[in-house]
Amino acid sequence: MSSSDATTSVPACSMTAAGFIAPSEPDILAGVQADINAALGGNVNPALNTPQGQLATSETAIIGDCNDQLLALFNGFDPRNAIGRQQDALGYIYFMTRNAGEGRAAFEARREATVEGNSVGVNAAIYSAILQVSGVTDVYVVDNPDDVAQTIGGLSLPANSLYCCVAGGAPSDIALAILSKKPPGCSFAGQASAVIQDPAAVYNGNGPSYTVNYDVAIPADVYVTITIKNSSLVPSTATADLQAAVIAAFNGVTDGNRITINSPIYASRFYCPVAAVGSWVQIETIKVGSYADRDTDFIQFNINQLPVISAATIFVTLV
Repeated sequence: MSSSDATTSVPACSMTAAGFIAPSEPDILAGVQADINAALGGNVNPALNTPQGQLATSETAIIGDCNDQLLALFNGFDPRNAIGRQQDALGYIYFMTRNAGEGRAAFEARREATVEGNSVGVNAAIYSAILQVSGVTDVYVVDNPDDVAQTIGGLSLPANSLYCCVAGGAPSDIALAILSKKPPGCSFAGQASAVIQDPAAVYNGNGPSYTVNYDVAIPADVYVTITIKNSSLVPSTATADLQAAVIAAFNGVTDGNRITINSPIYASRFYCPVAAVGSWVQIETIKVGSYADRDTDFIQFNINQLPVISAATIFVTLV
C-alpha cells in the first residue's frame, strides 16, 4: 500500500470473482487529462494535438500497456490461454514438458488428457502415462476384452490383449509407462517390444521382468486437393497460402483439435480455414484421401497409422 497522499482521476484496476479487470483506455485518457488539468491549475486545453495532449496520450499508452501485460499474466493461469513459461509451469504440475513446435491448443489438449493419469487399470490412464513420455507426440490405446481375436481399427488383436500405438519416445520409457498403468493379467499386442523390470518399491529392486509389446505408429500421408475459381484477384502466393491454412487446421492451430491416430478426417474440416485465407478464395471442391484414393470426402486410417501432412501432399487447382 502506498504511503503517498496523492490522488488520481485515473480509474484503478480491480480483482473480482471474474478475474483481473482493467479500465478502458478512453477512461484512462480521461483520468490522465483530469490529472494534468488539476496539476496545471485548471482551464487546460484538452486537445490531443497540444503539448499537454501529447503527454496525456503517452501516459495513457504507458498505463494501458502495463495493464495489458497484467491481463496476459492473469489470463495465462488458465491452461487454455497459457504460453511460454506459464505453459511450462502448468506442465510441471502434470510432469509434462512442451514438445518442439507444439502450440498452445495442442499442449492444452495433451495436458487435459494427462489428468486421467491419476487412475490405474483403464485405457485412459495408460494413454495418459504414455503421452507424458518425453518425445511422444501421439498415442492410441485400445483393448480386446473378448476371449477370441477381434478386428479393431483395421487390425486383428489377440484375445484379452492390450494394444498401444505410439509416435515418438524411447522404447524402454514407453514400455515402462504401459506397465505402470495396465491391469494385471492381460497380454500385449504389437510388433515393437522392450523388456522392463517392475520398479515397484515392494520388490526392493527384485521385481519381475516383462516383455511389453506395442506398435510404433506408421506415418500415413493425407492428401488434400483444393479446387477454387480462378480470377484476377488470386495472388501468386495462392498455393502456398492455402497449403499453410490446411496444415494449420490439420495441426489444430485454428480450432485446437489436431488430427491424431484414428481420427476421422473429413474434407469439410478444411472449408472454413481455406475460405478464411482471403476474399479471393471461391471454393469449388475440397477432397481428402490417401495415396491410393485422393478423391473422397472422408478418410480414416488404421489404428497403427499416424496421419501426416505436408505441402507436398496438398494440391491447389484453379478453374
